[in-house]
Amino acid sequence: MRVVADGGRVVGVGGPIPRAVLALLLARGGIGASLSEIISSVWGDGAATEDTAYHHVSAVRKMLRQAGADLVTRENRYYVAVERDEVDWHRFRRLVEQAGAAREAGRWQLAADRLRAALDLWHAEPLADINDRLEPLRRQMTDSRRHAVDLLAETQHRLGRYAEVVQLLSGEIGTDPLREGTAALLIDALTAVGRRDEAGEVFTRVRRRLDAHGRQPGGRLLAAHRRSLRDDAEPAPAATADRPLSGLPRADPHFTDREEALARIRAALDGSTDASFCVIYGMGGSGKTALAVRAAVQLQDSFPDGVVFLDLRGYSGRDTALTPAETLDRLLRRMRVDAAQIPVDPDELAAYFHDLIDDRRLLLVLDNAQNAAQVRPVLPRAGASAAIVTSRRRLISLEGSSVPLDVLDPPDAIRLFQVVVGGERDDADPGVLARIVEFCGRLPLAIRIAAARYRAHPGISPADLGALLAVESSRLGHLDDDERSVAACFRISLDDLPGQVRKTFLLLGATCAGAFDAHAAAAVADLPVHEVTGHLRLLADRHLVSDRLTGRYQFHDLIALFAREHASTAVPAGERAVALHRLADHLLRTADLADRIITPHRYRVPLELLDRDAAAPSLPDYDSALRWLTVEDGNLQQVCLDAAAAGLDRLCWQLAYTLRGYYFLSKRWHPWTVTHEAALAAATRLGDRRAMAMTANNLGLAYLEQHDRQRAAAHYGRARELFGEVGDAHGEHTAAANLAWLYYDERDFARFLDEMRPVYEFYRREKSERNAAITLRGIALAEAELGRAAEAVADLLVALEVFERLGLRLDAAMTLNALGEIYQRTGDLGSAVERFEQAVVAAEQSGSGYEQARAHHRLGELAAADGDPRRAREQWSLAVDGYRQLGAAQVGEVEALLDGL
Repeated sequence: MRVVADGGRVVGVGGPIPRAVLALLLARGGIGASLSEIISSVWGDGAATEDTAYHHVSAVRKMLRQAGADLVTRENRYYVAVERDEVDWHRFRRLVEQAGAAREAGRWQLAADRLRAALDLWHAEPLADINDRLEPLRRQMTDSRRHAVDLLAETQHRLGRYAEVVQLLSGEIGTDPLREGTAALLIDALTAVGRRDEAGEVFTRVRRRLDAHGRQPGGRLLAAHRRSLRDDAEPAPAATADRPLSGLPRADPHFTDREEALARIRAALDGSTDASFCVIYGMGGSGKTALAVRAAVQLQDSFPDGVVFLDLRGYSGRDTALTPAETLDRLLRRMRVDAAQIPVDPDELAAYFHDLIDDRRLLLVLDNAQNAAQVRPVLPRAGASAAIVTSRRRLISLEGSSVPLDVLDPPDAIRLFQVVVGGERDDADPGVLARIVEFCGRLPLAIRIAAARYRAHPGISPADLGALLAVESSRLGHLDDDERSVAACFRISLDDLPGQVRKTFLLLGATCAGAFDAHAAAAVADLPVHEVTGHLRLLADRHLVSDRLTGRYQFHDLIALFAREHASTAVPAGERAVALHRLADHLLRTADLADRIITPHRYRVPLELLDRDAAAPSLPDYDSALRWLTVEDGNLQQVCLDAAAAGLDRLCWQLAYTLRGYYFLSKRWHPWTVTHEAALAAATRLGDRRAMAMTANNLGLAYLEQHDRQRAAAHYGRARELFGEVGDAHGEHTAAANLAWLYYDERDFARFLDEMRPVYEFYRREKSERNAAITLRGIALAEAELGRAAEAVADLLVALEVFERLGLRLDAAMTLNALGEIYQRTGDLGSAVERFEQAVVAAEQSGSGYEQARAHHRLGELAAADGDPRRAREQWSLAVDGYRQLGAAQVGEVEALLDGL
């Protein structure tokens, strides 16, 4: 991957690292990747900083723009905005999938055409020009290509095209002689075209390689060798028993994608390691059984002594789980062992079973395991036989290869819906289908039920189905077709929980809408952190919560819905209300701790908290405090609104008040507005006029930030009036200063100064350094607008000294940008560049994306004025990225500047 072509133009990608970043994002397709995932995949955990990774991501973005493409950022994930079929890897996988469907339908020629087209996309070793990076992806690609080669060889063999099989496979055996099925195909094809000596050489070479790995040739390879030897071949060893009864269910005709998971299963059982089994684990309804069956069908040629499938009934909801002894007994009967010979003693039973399978190439599929103890006595010893185990639990103690199964990616989820519906109703709008599968949580079971309902009712449209599923209160009811039920599937897992863990699960479902940590869970459950951590670990093991984010947990959408509905009847309303109160109290305590770090010296009011021992996360410094607020952003907003709805009015307004500093820093205008509107209503219900005044004041700033002058003026005026009624001079002056900014917005700078100077003098008398410095900065901005640049610079430098001394990072960044803009206006371009570059650093340290974008915006203007379009483009691109992430109005302005270059 050295170039990206835009029409006839070729654009260089860069060195190995940007190529690796681009390759990863292209391979991820619609999944995209977060910055941490990029670091882990490209550099390995802990081997690169976020700044380093962001630098290379930015380089890839610039290169893509030059090529007419784009790197899109959504919800902190990066996506390359190209169609899947524009990427060879995705085209290859789609063609192989189509070939598999054609083979199952007996359309061998179509399958051969699709596979040949897929393999024609390969021109060299995958990812050969990124050094040793992305090794798992490289391995997956290589395995997928080998699988496609094997499928094409089998298909050509069925069509009687033996010369083509020879041509296809001759180079393959040298790369991996342990592919016995491939070797057997090649030997048979060489025999068919009369090249028996070469067939014998292939067998000898493969046998030597197997010997080096301590393995014996399997039955299929030996049979192919015997056929190549004619009548003078040594007789094959006699079979010790008849082929077992497989019990393997019919392969799911609607199975889609899961190629990565299938590749991992094949890799785990290909004989290249001592592993004799792999565990497929995931939440109920994720398609574990369908995946295991598909894998068994693909692998069955590598296990000539047969495949045996057994449902262990671990989560059947109807029958008791099989004991290990019952499992062994049933497997032996499937292997046609006379019942009279099966031992009764469990130890003897296990010894008899393993003695029987040790010399065979047998594949066991042990479906629906309840725990590790159920399957441990059954797992083959290291050798020729192997097992695939499925379970809702991770079965960590088995220490074998594992394949976690998540919900489907959006394109695969849509494809599954379409496949189940069939070709007669495939004209639905993709956007509507995308919403339907999201309502289904992209869970295969839910998608299948929804698609089957749609198929069975020709009178409803996709939009009608989407509208039905959009209603949360009835969604789970629609995901039930009498034989299958998403809610019943989840209930089985819930019933498997110990009583106290079940209660924790239900309380969390009743209170937590987003991702949460152990401290929040401890508050909800009213338990010590160490105890609730054990509960969360068990819930994650059962896949009732996800713990993919380090230290955080989250419900799948449908499980969250199930938990809320179940909690509404299983947990008394009073308990749910108390749990919400504890959660809101915890978030308020921690938000106040974080706010005191990121906004020190802010004027504060005492908080009214619960009288209880409450553990809080460690927030030792600015970065950790800002990180906590950013991560908990959605929860803080939701719990503030939930508190208002539950009548916890004091908690509601105090939480909104505490979040004002973070919202101003992060420019999270919508959460700022909705929380403070709810808080103002809550304070009004309480009749707390001081709380009403403070909330209205902060709400006015939120509207002024969004250029809604009318609402800002109304709230500021109301705040000033209320502060006067309660005799709060500090509040009155703060509201007066805020009202003055409306004059600044009208460009009435003289009136602005008249209003601000008395406020500044008040803060000085009160020794409120922070507020005085903020006010002085505003005065300086107005002085600059009136042409008094020297006075403005002097005042800004005084304010900057205060901000830096008090550790007010955001205010320092804002002041440095203001200085840069004054120097830029007066023609002191060197000083302007210096101040803007300092502002970039200060803004990064404060976590303000807005002030960073503001500095890059101005640096771009200075570079353009200096005749340096390359640097101007670089700075303006960074500004656009920053403004766009915030939804700031300046995006269009800077994009126009870029277009002008």
